[in-house]
Amino acid sequence: MTKEQVQRIILEKAVLPPALEIQLVETHISWVILTDSFAYKIKKPLQLSFLDFSTLMKRKYYCEQEVLLNRRLAPEMYLGVLPVTSDSGNLWIGGKTGEVIDHVVWMRRMDDSRQMDLLLAKGEVEVGQMDKLAGILARFHQGAQRAMKAETWKDLHEEFADILGQAPFLDTYYEAGALAFIEEVVHWSYPFLRGIGGRIEQRKESGFVVDGHGDLHCRNIMLGDDPVIFDCIEFSEALRTLDVLNEVAFLCMDLERFGREDLASAFLDRYLGITGAMENGKDELLFLYYKLYRANVRIKVLCIQGKEGEGGPVGKEQELIGKYMHLFKRYYRELKAVWDAGAGDEMQ
Repeated sequence: MTKEQVQRIILEKAVLPPALEIQLVETHISWVILTDSFAYKIKKPLQLSFLDFSTLMKRKYYCEQEVLLNRRLAPEMYLGVLPVTSDSGNLWIGGKTGEVIDHVVWMRRMDDSRQMDLLLAKGEVEVGQMDKLAGILARFHQGAQRAMKAETWKDLHEEFADILGQAPFLDTYYEAGALAFIEEVVHWSYPFLRGIGGRIEQRKESGFVVDGHGDLHCRNIMLGDDPVIFDCIEFSEALRTLDVLNEVAFLCMDLERFGREDLASAFLDRYLGITGAMENGKDELLFLYYKLYRANVRIKVLCIQGKEGEGGPVGKEQELIGKYMHLFKRYYRELKAVWDAGAGDEMQ
């Protein structure tokens, strides 16, 4: 589909069942049509380094995968896959006749005001809410498919080092000296991962690497009586297959981005109490490294978005880069201090 076709659907309210209100939310890989009761997610016809939605068949397949995978954690939210039809020039989502020109993920619309990131910004998340959330994720990981084939320490370093491509941008638009600092951290990352690489492999054998969610940040969680975790990565099994500590580190890092170390600690304590997923000191170091890695990824994404505008990141984007850079520096210094105190010698 094209954006013009999506806009026609919105203008004509061409969705089944009928809607009173309708609006569009656009991301870099999808269009999401929101009505008063439902959401319809349309995958853009893109082929990127990490996904391929370039054909009708592939978009249908990944719509089906999105529903299947997200029903693991949000069964009441993900309703199914609907066709987009063209009949005598008229476009319909959910139409019964005409040519099928695309497919959509059909979802029940949730109460957007319960998004965890919005509640955090208003200071409306309590420590007690972390118990339920940790329990849900722990049970999900315990029941998830185990994986032996996942990224090695070299793969992880290669992904970590990819931030070097954004370092000159940061040096120019965020902070003088950012380039030299990031080069230092990337250089340090290699011997750290090489030294702890054996533990990364042992954790696969112990069942701690799973087919998980892959994108566990606060915007993908609804907090209510029963928290709902949604919008997992459907387009890449490799990105979704990860150590549970890597998954949990993403959420803890994001909570700390809001200055809520208390929530991160409460969540982690409860999660580990159920799963026993942190067995020794090396695992503690891995968890801290995974937080460093997740901050790295968020910085990289924001830089890529910043390049799409004129004159570098502005406003909210600039503020977020600052918060993630603060965490990136903090995690690195904490890790390096432990490493310099002798942990590095033990892992050589």
